Formats: sequence, C-alpha cells, structure tokens
Amino acid sequence: MAISVTAVNPNQTIPPGLAQGGLQILSGIVQCVFRGEGDGGVARDTLTFTVGPVKFSGSSGPPVASCTVSLASFGFDGPVNYPLWAVDSTEVPSFVNVDRGSGTADLEVVANLALRGGMGLVLRVNYILFYVPS
Repeated sequence: MAISVTAVNPNQTIPPGLAQGGLQILSGIVQCVFRGEGDGGVARDTLTFTVGPVKFSGSSGPPVASCTVSLASFGFDGPVNYPLWAVDSTEVPSFVNVDRGSGTADLEVVANLALRGGMGLVLRVNYILFYVPS
C-alpha cells in the first residue's frame, strides 16, 4: 500500500539560466501520512510524488536525475519502544505528465520509508532534485 500524499509544496526553483549546463534544481516539502504498525515491527512503504515541470527533451529512457529525500516532520502519538524512522532509498524512475507541445514534463520520485513503533508517524519529508535534460 502506498503512503498517502496530501500536498507537494515546491520551494522557489533556481532559474535554469543560473545553473551550469542546463541543470535544473527543484526542492520542497511533501506532506504525507505514514503510520507505524500496531505490533511494533518495522513497517516499510513507498512514497511516490511528482515534481516539475522540467524541460523535456523527448527522451524515452529514464531521466538523468538524482533526488535526496529526508524526514522533516516525524514523531509518535503515545508511548513507543525503540522507535525508528528512515528513508531507505530514493529514485527518479520516469517522466510523467509529458506535454510535447510545451516541451515539459514532471518527474516521478519514489522514496522507500521505514518506521518502527505502532504509534510512530511521518507527516512531512524534504526533497531536493537535480535534473539534467539529455
């Protein structure tokens, strides 16, 4: 089951003319709801969201991009033993919402999160994404 996303709040982007070689840098906050399991085991789930738009070169392959996701708001709603909150991995696997007329697309970001403790929760994550049109 995927983690529910309630909002994606982008920060102001760095204008493409200021970055070298066409590099686009996007960052922001994703509001989400991820709760731990009642048995106290480690719960793992996937958070998927989109950022953009970015310049789209028409490439059919995966984007040349890298994204870092980190926890921004996490805690617990009651007693918890041995809590754990983690981002296990992130990737930018594909373009979505491609608009060939304007030459833009959004980037799909997939982050794998982990949480231990039945009362544990994650409410927000930060992201910073680096994209180079190929």
